[in-house]
Amino acid sequence: MLTPDQLTAIDRHLRKENWLLNEELIDELTDHYAAGITDRLAAGVPFDVALREIHTGFGGRKGLLKMEEDSHIQNARRINTMEWKLIHSFMQGSRWPLSVSLFIGVYMLNTFMGLEETIKSGLGIGLLYASFSVLFALIRGVVFFYQNRREVSHAVMLPGSPVYIIAYGLSMALLLLNKYLFLNYDTMLSGQMVTLLESILETLCLLYYVAIVLTIKNVFGKNRSHRLRKAA
Repeated sequence: MLTPDQLTAIDRHLRKENWLLNEELIDELTDHYAAGITDRLAAGVPFDVALREIHTGFGGRKGLLKMEEDSHIQNARRINTMEWKLIHSFMQGSRWPLSVSLFIGVYMLNTFMGLEETIKSGLGIGLLYASFSVLFALIRGVVFFYQNRREVSHAVMLPGSPVYIIAYGLSMALLLLNKYLFLNYDTMLSGQMVTLLESILETLCLLYYVAIVLTIKNVFGKNRSHRLRKAA
């Protein structure tokens, strides 16, 4: 067992000398350092020498910072996966009645309450952000598909919701075609159809943001549990 001073030295080594900030990574590395140093101390190696040996084994400061960078990337991917799993649950999972209810509510506000422009303005930036997210998901799926020798079974494992992406993409495409192409051929969509498509997009946008809020809640909940376990 290491002494409190030795554990403090490891913590200072990781934070101050190697500039690490990720708490989960620091906890994990502390365990590795402690185990490795304990074994070396038992073999008669001085603490400072054992610390340097383990540090070198991880590739020094450069190696530790690379580990932290990789950890951030993995965390971002995990959060993205969590978001899309929640979106999937709203489209094809247990939460789909909420999605239907939300769509009916948005459609009624647009059609019968005369709030179409208000809702559209309020969700303007949100729709843009959701559109980029859907586009990114499509591009990522295509790239992953070709990188894995066009194996569909692997491509469908990517986090996402096909129903959500197809509904969003199709609705947006029809609205853009109606605005920039159909006008030239006198085949514009009816006002009711435009309202329907806009309501679909607005509902999907709201679902996307609900998924983000739930994801943030889950992430903070896990971090809080991790801190409580650490304090205990």
